[in-house]
Amino acid sequence: MNILEYQAKRLLARFGLSVPEGKIAYTAAEAAEAARAIGGAGWYVRPQRLGAEAPAVYAGTPEAAGSATERILGAPAGGARASANRVLIEEALPEGAAMALVLSIDPAAGRIAVAAGASDGANRPAADRTDLHRLLIDPTTGVRPGHAWGLAGRLGLSGAEAAAFGTCLAALYEAVFALDARCIAIDPLLSHAGRGMIAVGIAMEVDEAALYRQPELQSLAEEEREEAEREAERSGLNYLRLEGSIGCLANGAGLAMATMDCVRLHGGAPANFLDIGGGVTPERVAAAFRLVFSDPHVEGVLVNVFGGVVRCELIAEGILSAAREVGLHVPLVVRLEGTNVELGRKLLRQSGLPILCADSMDQAAAQIVTAVREAA
Repeated sequence: MNILEYQAKRLLARFGLSVPEGKIAYTAAEAAEAARAIGGAGWYVRPQRLGAEAPAVYAGTPEAAGSATERILGAPAGGARASANRVLIEEALPEGAAMALVLSIDPAAGRIAVAAGASDGANRPAADRTDLHRLLIDPTTGVRPGHAWGLAGRLGLSGAEAAAFGTCLAALYEAVFALDARCIAIDPLLSHAGRGMIAVGIAMEVDEAALYRQPELQSLAEEEREEAEREAERSGLNYLRLEGSIGCLANGAGLAMATMDCVRLHGGAPANFLDIGGGVTPERVAAAFRLVFSDPHVEGVLVNVFGGVVRCELIAEGILSAAREVGLHVPLVVRLEGTNVELGRKLLRQSGLPILCADSMDQAAAQIVTAVREAA
C-alpha cells in the first residue's frame, strides 16, 4: 500500500528524518495562506494523489501558490482516476548536492537493501538504475557506523555531511521496521549547510498484510479509499477501480481476470476489477451494477457470469432488474454459461432492453469493444 507524500513525511519525521517545512491545502486560498505562514522567498506546490506521479510547481509569491493550486485541483491526473484533492505547500530550499536513497526489503537475502547515488530527477525505481551504490544490512546487527561511513565515502561525502547522511540512514532503517515498510525512497535528498540532509521527495510503500498491527496506517488507508470501494465491501463484492472505459462484472476472481485480459486482447481497457463472488444473487448483481455505473468514465459494460450454484435464469432476472434500476445509457453485453443457460439468454433477449448476448467470453469482449467504439 502506498502512502501519500505528506503523510510519509509526517511519519518519518518522528524518527528524526529532516523534511522541508510544509502545510496541506485543499483550496487556493488555503495554499496562499500556507505559503505566508511558512515564510521565505519561494515555495513548491506538490500535488497529493495516489498512483500518479505529478511534478511540483514552483511559486514565487503566495498568490502564485494559490493560482498553481487552483490549476492542480481542477486538472485531471492523466491516466489516473481523479484529480488531486489537496496539495502540499513546502518551502523552497537552496540548491545543493542532491542524492537518491532507497531502503527496501530483500526477501531472498533476508536483509534490508540500501541503494544510494546521485539524484537523476527521473524518479526511476532503484532496481532500474545501475549507477547506485548498494549494500545489504543484516537485521540481527542493524545499521553499524561502518555501513554509513562506507556508503557516505562512496558517495563523496565527508565530515558533517557524512555524519548527517548516517543519521538519515539510521532513521530510515528504524522506520522500515517500525512501520512495516516495504520500501522507502527519497529523491532528492538535499545536503543543507545548517540542517543536514533534508528529504525533499519521498515515496513510501507499506506492507498491507501488516496493517492489523499499524492502526495509524490502517486509518490513513481507510481515509484514502474511494466510497465505491467501501460500498463494495459492505455488499460483499471485490471491487477495484481502474483506468479504462469498459466496466467488467464477473463471478470469481479468475474469471474476472480472464474477462479483463480478453477485453484488453480486443483493444479495450477495463474500467474496474469486479468479482461478485460464487453465491450470485439478484441483490448482489444489483449492487455490482450500481458500482460499475457509478463510474462516470464507463462507456460500456461486460457481464461474464457462470451459473453453477445459481441457475442462469435467476442470474438473468437479477441483471434485468439491475439494468432497469440504473437505466442503460451505455452498451451492455452479457455472456452467460452454466445451468439453464438457454433460458437465461432467452429472458435477456426478450426483455426489450438493449442488451447484447454473447455465446463465448471472446465474442463478448469483441462485442463490447466494438459497441463502445461505435457509440463514441
